[in-house]
Amino acid sequence: MNAPAPPDEKERLASLHALGLLDTPTEERFDRITKLALALFNVPISTITLIDSHREWFKSYQGLDKREGKRAVSFCGHALLEDDIFVIPDTKKDPRFSKNPMVLGKPFIRFYAGVPLKSADGKRIGVFCIKDTEPRSFNQNLKFVLKNIAYWVELELNTHELSQALEARRTAEKQVSGLNEILRLINKTIRHDILNYLTVLKANIDLFLNKRYGKEILQDAYQVIDRSVQFMRDMKDLEAAVSTGTSLKPCSLKQVIKEASKRVPFLKYEVKGDGKVYADQALISVIENIARNALIHAKTNKIYINIFKNKNHIQISLANKGINIPDKVKDKLFKEGVTYGETGNSGLGLYIARKTIERYGGIIWVTDNKPKGAKFIISLPIPKPGLD
Repeated sequence: MNAPAPPDEKERLASLHALGLLDTPTEERFDRITKLALALFNVPISTITLIDSHREWFKSYQGLDKREGKRAVSFCGHALLEDDIFVIPDTKKDPRFSKNPMVLGKPFIRFYAGVPLKSADGKRIGVFCIKDTEPRSFNQNLKFVLKNIAYWVELELNTHELSQALEARRTAEKQVSGLNEILRLINKTIRHDILNYLTVLKANIDLFLNKRYGKEILQDAYQVIDRSVQFMRDMKDLEAAVSTGTSLKPCSLKQVIKEASKRVPFLKYEVKGDGKVYADQALISVIENIARNALIHAKTNKIYINIFKNKNHIQISLANKGINIPDKVKDKLFKEGVTYGETGNSGLGLYIARKTIERYGGIIWVTDNKPKGAKFIISLPIPKPGLD
Protein backbone atom coordinates (compact mmCIF):
# COMPACT_ATOMS: atom_id res chain seq x y z
CA MET A 1 0.00 0.00 0.00
CA ASN A 2 1.43 3.36 -1.04
CA ALA A 3 1.79 6.13 1.54
CA PRO A 4 -0.80 8.90 0.96
CA ALA A 5 0.05 12.61 1.15
CA PRO A 6 -1.29 14.68 4.07
CA PRO A 7 -3.88 17.41 3.31
CA ASP A 8 -1.38 20.22 4.00
CA GLU A 9 1.28 18.76 1.69
CA LYS A 10 2.11 22.07 -0.02
CA GLU A 11 2.63 23.95 3.25
CA ARG A 12 4.46 20.97 4.76
CA LEU A 13 6.97 20.89 1.90
CA ALA A 14 7.53 24.64 2.20
CA SER A 15 8.44 24.21 5.88
CA LEU A 16 10.72 21.29 5.05
CA HIS A 17 12.62 23.17 2.36
CA ALA A 18 12.89 26.24 4.60
CA LEU A 19 15.01 24.20 7.00
CA GLY A 20 17.73 23.96 4.37
CA LEU A 21 18.77 20.45 5.45
CA LEU A 22 17.89 18.36 2.41
CA ASP A 23 20.94 17.01 0.55
CA THR A 24 23.37 18.32 3.16
CA PRO A 25 26.26 16.27 4.62
CA THR A 26 25.76 14.12 7.69
CA GLU A 27 26.29 15.86 11.03
CA GLU A 28 27.62 14.45 14.29
CA ARG A 29 24.79 16.02 16.30
CA PHE A 30 22.29 13.87 14.38
CA ASP A 31 24.46 10.76 14.00
CA ARG A 32 24.93 10.73 17.77
CA ILE A 33 21.18 10.23 18.17
CA THR A 34 20.75 7.42 15.63
CA LYS A 35 23.77 5.56 17.05
CA LEU A 36 22.30 5.87 20.54
CA ALA A 37 19.00 4.45 19.28
CA LEU A 38 20.76 1.31 17.98
CA ALA A 39 22.22 0.67 21.43
CA LEU A 40 19.09 1.51 23.43
CA PHE A 41 16.66 -0.57 21.38
CA ASN A 42 19.09 -3.25 20.17
CA VAL A 43 18.08 -2.75 16.52
CA PRO A 44 20.22 -2.77 13.35
CA ILE A 45 18.62 0.27 11.65
CA SER A 46 17.82 3.81 12.78
CA THR A 47 17.18 6.90 10.65
CA ILE A 48 16.25 10.56 10.86
CA THR A 49 14.07 10.76 7.76
CA LEU A 50 12.94 13.90 5.96
CA ILE A 51 9.95 13.32 3.67
CA ASP A 52 10.30 15.22 0.38
CA SER A 53 7.69 15.30 -2.40
CA HIS A 54 8.65 11.94 -3.98
CA ARG A 55 11.37 10.57 -1.74
CA GLU A 56 12.39 9.89 1.81
CA TRP A 57 15.86 11.31 2.53
CA PHE A 58 17.96 10.45 5.56
CA LYS A 59 19.68 13.28 7.42
CA SER A 60 21.24 10.56 9.56
CA TYR A 61 21.16 6.81 8.96
CA GLN A 62 22.59 3.69 10.58
CA GLY A 63 22.38 0.21 9.08
CA LEU A 64 21.53 1.28 5.51
CA ASP A 65 23.77 1.81 2.49
CA LYS A 66 21.59 4.43 0.74
CA ARG A 67 20.64 7.96 1.81
CA GLU A 68 17.21 8.01 0.19
CA GLY A 69 14.36 5.86 -1.03
CA LYS A 70 10.98 6.10 -2.73
CA ARG A 71 8.37 7.84 -0.61
CA ALA A 72 5.53 5.82 -2.12
CA VAL A 73 6.70 2.52 -0.60
CA SER A 74 8.26 3.99 2.55
CA PHE A 75 7.22 3.13 6.09
CA CYS A 76 7.99 6.70 7.18
CA GLY A 77 5.49 8.02 4.64
CA HIS A 78 2.78 6.29 6.68
CA ALA A 79 4.24 7.32 10.05
CA LEU A 80 4.19 10.94 8.87
CA LEU A 81 0.37 10.92 8.97
CA GLU A 82 0.14 9.77 12.59
CA ASP A 83 -0.43 12.02 15.60
CA ASP A 84 1.53 9.68 17.82
CA ILE A 85 4.07 6.88 17.53
CA PHE A 86 3.52 4.46 14.63
CA VAL A 87 4.43 0.83 15.38
CA ILE A 88 4.34 -2.29 13.18
CA PRO A 89 5.25 -5.31 15.36
CA ASP A 90 5.37 -7.71 12.39
CA THR A 91 5.32 -6.35 8.84
CA LYS A 92 4.39 -9.72 7.32
CA LYS A 93 1.20 -9.78 9.38
CA ASP A 94 0.19 -6.27 8.35
CA PRO A 95 -1.63 -6.23 4.97
CA ARG A 96 -0.36 -2.70 4.27
CA PHE A 97 3.26 -3.87 4.29
CA SER A 98 3.34 -7.64 3.81
CA LYS A 99 4.17 -7.24 0.11
CA ASN A 100 6.41 -4.19 0.52
CA PRO A 101 9.69 -4.54 -1.43
CA MET A 102 11.66 -3.66 1.73
CA VAL A 103 9.97 -6.55 3.54
CA LEU A 104 10.35 -9.11 0.78
CA GLY A 105 13.86 -7.90 -0.11
CA LYS A 106 16.71 -5.91 1.45
CA PRO A 107 16.81 -4.71 4.17
CA PHE A 108 14.10 -7.33 5.07
CA ILE A 109 12.23 -5.16 7.55
CA ARG A 110 10.03 -7.10 10.00
CA PHE A 111 9.59 -4.46 12.71
CA TYR A 112 9.12 -0.70 12.48
CA ALA A 113 8.53 2.12 14.98
CA GLY A 114 8.51 5.80 14.02
CA VAL A 115 7.57 9.17 15.50
CA PRO A 116 6.60 12.17 13.31
CA LEU A 117 8.96 15.15 13.44
CA LYS A 118 7.58 18.68 13.30
CA SER A 119 9.10 21.98 12.25
CA ALA A 120 8.90 25.08 14.44
CA ASP A 121 5.63 26.07 12.72
CA GLY A 122 4.04 22.70 13.51
CA LYS A 123 4.30 21.09 10.06
CA ARG A 124 5.24 17.41 9.83
CA ILE A 125 8.52 17.29 7.95
CA GLY A 126 9.85 13.83 8.69
CA VAL A 127 10.08 10.83 10.99
CA PHE A 128 12.55 9.45 13.52
CA CYS A 129 12.43 5.68 13.33
CA ILE A 130 14.00 2.35 14.24
CA LYS A 131 13.75 -0.90 12.24
CA ASP A 132 14.53 -4.54 12.91
CA THR A 133 14.87 -7.64 10.75
CA GLU A 134 12.93 -9.65 13.34
CA PRO A 135 9.35 -9.09 14.56
CA ARG A 136 9.14 -7.81 18.14
CA SER A 137 6.81 -6.30 20.70
CA PHE A 138 7.16 -2.69 21.78
CA ASN A 139 5.82 -1.82 25.23
CA GLN A 140 4.81 1.55 26.68
CA ASN A 141 8.19 2.16 28.30
CA LEU A 142 9.98 1.70 24.97
CA LYS A 143 7.45 3.96 23.26
CA PHE A 144 8.09 6.62 25.91
CA VAL A 145 11.84 6.46 25.28
CA LEU A 146 11.46 6.59 21.48
CA LYS A 147 9.11 9.60 21.65
CA ASN A 148 11.53 11.50 23.86
CA ILE A 149 14.45 10.78 21.56
CA ALA A 150 12.29 12.03 18.67
CA TYR A 151 11.70 15.21 20.67
CA TRP A 152 15.49 15.57 20.93
CA VAL A 153 15.71 15.24 17.14
CA GLU A 154 13.05 17.95 16.73
CA LEU A 155 15.06 20.30 18.93
CA GLU A 156 18.15 19.74 16.80
CA LEU A 157 16.23 20.26 13.56
CA ASN A 158 14.61 23.46 14.75
CA THR A 159 17.74 24.77 16.43
CA HIS A 160 19.20 24.97 12.93
CA GLU A 161 16.17 26.94 11.73
CA LEU A 162 16.24 29.15 14.81
CA SER A 163 19.94 29.86 14.29
CA GLN A 164 19.20 30.98 10.73
CA ALA A 165 16.42 33.25 11.96
CA LEU A 166 18.63 34.74 14.67
CA GLU A 167 21.43 35.32 12.17
CA ALA A 168 18.99 37.06 9.82
CA ARG A 169 17.81 39.22 12.70
CA ARG A 170 21.38 40.11 13.70
CA THR A 171 22.12 41.05 10.09
CA ALA A 172 19.03 43.26 9.95
CA GLU A 173 19.95 44.91 13.25
CA LYS A 174 23.45 45.63 11.95
CA GLN A 175 21.98 47.17 8.82
CA VAL A 176 19.66 49.39 10.88
CA SER A 177 22.55 50.36 13.15
CA GLY A 178 24.65 51.16 10.09
CA LEU A 179 21.93 53.34 8.59
CA ASN A 180 21.57 55.19 11.90
CA GLU A 181 25.32 55.77 11.89
CA ILE A 182 25.14 57.23 8.38
CA LEU A 183 22.23 59.50 9.28
CA ARG A 184 23.97 60.71 12.43
CA LEU A 185 27.20 61.56 10.61
CA ILE A 186 25.41 63.15 7.65
CA ASN A 187 23.37 65.32 10.02
CA LYS A 188 26.45 66.31 12.01
CA THR A 189 28.60 67.06 8.98
CA ILE A 190 25.91 68.91 7.02
CA ARG A 191 25.29 71.18 9.99
CA HIS A 192 29.00 71.84 10.45
CA ASP A 193 31.30 71.13 7.49
CA ILE A 194 28.96 71.64 4.55
CA LEU A 195 27.51 74.81 6.10
CA ASN A 196 31.04 76.15 6.53
CA TYR A 197 31.96 75.18 2.96
CA LEU A 198 28.92 76.98 1.54
CA THR A 199 29.58 80.07 3.67
CA VAL A 200 33.18 80.28 2.45
CA LEU A 201 32.12 79.60 -1.14
CA LYS A 202 29.49 82.36 -1.02
CA ALA A 203 32.01 84.82 0.43
CA ASN A 204 34.57 84.01 -2.26
CA ILE A 205 32.04 84.44 -5.06
CA ASP A 206 30.90 87.77 -3.56
CA LEU A 207 34.50 88.99 -3.50
CA PHE A 208 34.99 87.99 -7.12
CA LEU A 209 31.73 89.56 -8.29
CA ASN A 210 32.59 92.80 -6.47
CA LYS A 211 35.98 92.69 -8.21
CA ARG A 212 37.83 92.92 -4.93
CA TYR A 213 39.92 89.86 -5.86
CA GLY A 214 40.95 88.26 -9.13
CA LYS A 215 41.20 84.66 -10.31
CA GLU A 216 43.08 83.56 -7.18
CA ILE A 217 39.83 83.73 -5.22
CA LEU A 218 38.31 81.25 -7.68
CA GLN A 219 41.08 78.81 -6.79
CA ASP A 220 39.99 78.99 -3.15
CA ALA A 221 36.39 78.47 -4.23
CA TYR A 222 37.44 75.44 -6.27
CA GLN A 223 39.13 73.92 -3.23
CA VAL A 224 35.98 74.38 -1.18
CA ILE A 225 33.95 72.62 -3.88
CA ASP A 226 36.55 69.84 -4.00
CA ARG A 227 36.22 69.34 -0.24
CA SER A 228 32.44 69.14 -0.57
CA VAL A 229 32.77 66.52 -3.31
CA GLN A 230 35.20 64.55 -1.14
CA PHE A 231 32.70 64.69 1.72
CA MET A 232 30.01 63.16 -0.49
CA ARG A 233 32.46 60.42 -1.45
CA ASP A 234 33.12 59.84 2.25
CA MET A 235 29.40 59.40 2.85
CA LYS A 236 29.19 56.88 0.02
CA ASP A 237 32.17 54.98 1.41
CA LEU A 238 30.65 55.06 4.90
CA GLU A 239 27.45 53.51 3.56
CA ALA A 240 29.54 50.66 2.14
CA ALA A 241 31.63 50.40 5.32
CA VAL A 242 28.65 49.82 7.61
CA SER A 243 26.62 47.74 5.16
CA THR A 244 26.31 44.01 5.87
CA GLY A 245 24.39 43.17 2.72
CA THR A 246 27.25 43.73 0.29
CA SER A 247 28.63 40.55 -1.25
CA LEU A 248 32.35 40.08 -0.69
CA LYS A 249 34.35 38.35 -3.41
CA PRO A 250 38.00 37.28 -3.75
CA CYS A 251 39.92 40.08 -5.44
CA SER A 252 43.53 40.77 -6.41
CA LEU A 253 45.25 43.35 -4.22
CA LYS A 254 47.42 44.50 -7.12
CA GLN A 255 44.28 45.27 -9.11
CA VAL A 256 42.77 47.13 -6.14
CA ILE A 257 45.92 49.24 -5.81
CA LYS A 258 45.93 49.90 -9.56
CA GLU A 259 42.37 51.25 -9.39
CA ALA A 260 43.16 53.35 -6.30
CA SER A 261 46.25 54.85 -7.99
CA LYS A 262 44.02 56.23 -10.76
CA ARG A 263 42.22 58.32 -8.14
CA VAL A 264 45.48 59.78 -6.77
CA PRO A 265 47.59 60.11 -9.94
CA PHE A 266 50.04 62.67 -8.48
CA LEU A 267 51.64 59.96 -6.33
CA LYS A 268 54.22 57.39 -7.42
CA TYR A 269 53.56 53.78 -6.39
CA GLU A 270 56.14 51.07 -5.74
CA VAL A 271 54.28 47.77 -5.29
CA LYS A 272 55.79 44.43 -4.28
CA GLY A 273 53.88 41.18 -3.92
CA ASP A 274 50.25 40.28 -4.54
CA GLY A 275 47.50 38.21 -3.01
CA LYS A 276 43.75 37.71 -2.86
CA VAL A 277 41.36 38.79 -0.12
CA TYR A 278 37.59 38.91 0.34
CA ALA A 279 36.52 42.49 -0.32
CA ASP A 280 34.43 44.79 -2.50
CA GLN A 281 34.81 48.18 -4.18
CA ALA A 282 35.15 49.93 -0.80
CA LEU A 283 38.70 48.55 -0.44
CA ILE A 284 39.77 50.78 -3.34
CA SER A 285 38.61 53.79 -1.32
CA VAL A 286 40.62 52.61 1.70
CA ILE A 287 43.84 52.48 -0.34
CA GLU A 288 42.95 55.81 -1.98
CA ASN A 289 42.46 57.44 1.42
CA ILE A 290 45.83 56.28 2.71
CA ALA A 291 47.47 57.45 -0.52
CA ARG A 292 45.85 60.90 -0.17
CA ASN A 293 47.12 61.11 3.41
CA ALA A 294 50.66 60.43 2.17
CA LEU A 295 50.34 63.13 -0.48
CA ILE A 296 48.60 65.83 1.58
CA HIS A 297 49.77 65.31 5.16
CA ALA A 298 53.10 63.51 4.84
CA LYS A 299 54.11 65.83 1.98
CA THR A 300 55.57 63.00 -0.06
CA ASN A 301 55.27 62.05 -3.72
CA LYS A 302 55.81 58.29 -3.36
CA ILE A 303 54.26 55.42 -1.46
CA TYR A 304 55.83 51.98 -0.93
CA ILE A 305 53.40 49.07 -0.84
CA ASN A 306 54.38 45.56 0.25
CA ILE A 307 51.96 42.62 0.23
CA PHE A 308 52.90 39.45 2.11
CA LYS A 309 51.31 36.47 3.84
CA ASN A 310 51.41 36.11 7.62
CA LYS A 311 49.93 32.76 8.75
CA ASN A 312 46.18 32.95 7.95
CA HIS A 313 46.26 36.61 6.97
CA ILE A 314 47.57 38.82 4.21
CA GLN A 315 49.20 42.04 5.31
CA ILE A 316 49.37 45.16 3.16
CA SER A 317 52.01 47.65 4.24
CA LEU A 318 51.64 51.18 2.82
CA ALA A 319 54.67 53.27 3.81
CA ASN A 320 55.89 56.75 2.99
CA LYS A 321 59.07 58.68 3.77
CA GLY A 322 57.38 61.98 4.48
CA ILE A 323 56.45 63.81 7.68
CA ASN A 324 56.02 61.63 10.77
CA ILE A 325 52.66 61.28 12.50
CA PRO A 326 52.91 62.35 16.18
CA ASP A 327 52.46 59.51 18.69
CA LYS A 328 49.53 61.28 20.37
CA VAL A 329 47.75 61.37 16.99
CA LYS A 330 48.48 57.71 16.08
CA ASP A 331 46.39 56.40 18.98
CA LYS A 332 43.23 58.16 17.81
CA LEU A 333 43.84 58.48 14.08
CA PHE A 334 41.08 56.02 13.10
CA LYS A 335 38.43 57.57 15.33
CA GLU A 336 35.55 59.64 13.99
CA GLY A 337 36.31 63.30 13.29
CA VAL A 338 40.06 63.17 14.04
CA THR A 339 42.17 65.41 11.78
CA TYR A 340 45.84 66.27 11.68
CA GLY A 341 48.21 68.32 9.56
CA GLU A 342 46.93 70.67 6.90
CA THR A 343 43.35 69.67 6.34
CA GLY A 344 39.98 71.08 5.59
CA ASN A 345 38.32 67.70 5.50
CA SER A 346 35.72 66.18 7.81
CA GLY A 347 38.10 63.73 9.49
CA LEU A 348 35.99 60.76 8.35
CA GLY A 349 38.36 59.17 5.83
CA LEU A 350 40.43 56.95 8.12
CA TYR A 351 37.43 56.29 10.37
CA ILE A 352 35.60 54.92 7.33
CA ALA A 353 38.72 52.95 6.36
CA ARG A 354 38.72 51.24 9.77
CA LYS A 355 35.01 50.44 9.53
CA THR A 356 35.53 48.94 6.07
CA ILE A 357 38.47 46.76 7.11
CA GLU A 358 36.57 45.54 10.18
CA ARG A 359 33.66 44.56 7.91
CA TYR A 360 36.12 42.35 6.01
CA GLY A 361 37.16 40.68 9.29
CA GLY A 362 40.51 42.49 9.39
CA ILE A 363 42.33 45.23 11.29
CA ILE A 364 44.23 48.40 10.37
CA TRP A 365 46.86 50.35 12.31
CA VAL A 366 49.66 52.87 11.79
CA THR A 367 53.26 52.89 12.98
CA ASP A 368 56.49 54.76 12.25
CA ASN A 369 58.36 54.03 9.04
CA LYS A 370 61.98 54.12 10.20
CA PRO A 371 63.83 56.40 9.84
CA LYS A 372 61.16 58.75 8.50
CA GLY A 373 57.50 58.78 7.63
CA ALA A 374 54.52 56.59 8.49
CA LYS A 375 53.49 53.04 7.71
CA PHE A 376 49.84 51.99 7.51
CA ILE A 377 49.30 48.22 7.88
CA ILE A 378 46.15 46.35 6.87
CA SER A 379 45.69 42.71 7.89
CA LEU A 380 42.96 40.69 6.14
CA PRO A 381 41.96 37.00 6.22
CA ILE A 382 43.20 34.80 3.37
CA PRO A 383 40.32 33.23 1.36
CA LYS A 384 39.92 29.51 2.02
CA PRO A 385 41.29 27.17 -0.68
CA GLY A 386 38.77 26.42 -3.40
CA LEU A 387 36.70 29.56 -2.78
CA ASP A 388 38.70 31.85 -5.02
